Amino acid sequence: MGSHEMPMPGQIWGIIIALYLFLAGMSAGAYATAFLAQRLYPEARKIRWAGYLVAPWLVIVGLVLLMVDAEAGFFHPWRFLYLYVGRPTSIMAIGVYILTVFAPLALYRFFVTLAEVWKEGGEKRWPLKLDRLFSQPPGWLRWLVEGRPGLDFFGLVMAAATATYTALLIGDVHAVPLWNTSVLPVLFVTSAFSTGIAVTLFTAVAWDPRAEEHAYPFLTLGCSLKGLELFLLFSLLYFGWYGDVAGRAAVADLMWGRLALPFWGGLVFLGLVVPLYIELKERKHLAVVYAARFALAWAASAGGASPSSDAQSATSAEGGEGGARLFSAGQFACLLAVAGGLLLRYLILEAGYFVQFLH
Repeated sequence: MGSHEMPMPGQIWGIIIALYLFLAGMSAGAYATAFLAQRLYPEARKIRWAGYLVAPWLVIVGLVLLMVDAEAGFFHPWRFLYLYVGRPTSIMAIGVYILTVFAPLALYRFFVTLAEVWKEGGEKRWPLKLDRLFSQPPGWLRWLVEGRPGLDFFGLVMAAATATYTALLIGDVHAVPLWNTSVLPVLFVTSAFSTGIAVTLFTAVAWDPRAEEHAYPFLTLGCSLKGLELFLLFSLLYFGWYGDVAGRAAVADLMWGRLALPFWGGLVFLGLVVPLYIELKERKHLAVVYAARFALAWAASAGGASPSSDAQSATSAEGGEGGARLFSAGQFACLLAVAGGLLLRYLILEAGYFVQFLH
């Protein structure tokens, strides 16, 4: 009994699942960026707050999109519940379990962050009587306001699990050779953290342009991730081309076929190369600012003066121009990087060719 393979273009999932994978992965990246700022760069308060504030809403919107794709809506919610009990060992069900844990943890950190922002602002009056909740929380809600480092770390673990799950989901479809490869999960995880950094920096600098003073380590990490994305993307195409006939058809679609324009113009150029170029320039500018700040702080400490005031004044002098620059070019780069992350997932889903076995 013989068989041969015939590649057939088609889609199991469309733009809704691409958005779901994108939002869930970006949420995980934003949470991880905020946790990194919290533990290693405590002075980067706005960056930490921005990541924790956007993370839960990204994953919640993604879950709503998943419900829509499952045709649950508001009239047939049991269709969505079937994801929990129908096939509990499937990759989709495992992912829903992960998101069910990660979303409440991200919401918990959202409220803790709101309390931190309220205290930083001089304990001003807030709508919905949130100021009263933050100042005198009931005993059973005190943990929601005060925060727990252990829960923050557990949220990081679940964020990593969320990013990994969004990378493994489509790889579980063995009938599509382009998806069923070890390179794709690494590419999607890298993209999740890259877009998470981008949306966090965009939010932080839109909130306060002076947040760019602390963006140097995150720009450095973001540039490294974008370079890794480019390498992994073309590694995926290489292995796809030298695989079977379905993988070659998918790569041809991306490189010179029906998806060539959005691939080269949208994903590669606008989504990766241009943001990488802009961020490298911003990183070079901020490196000068950091060096000047360190030199002034060292000189002040050697002279017996208070290093904080002199360094702060130098940072403010340099940071005025830096904030304006990052708020224009850097913000644009962040938006392009986020759009590139969405386009990456959509193009990979769109380029999938099924393998039909004929006996």
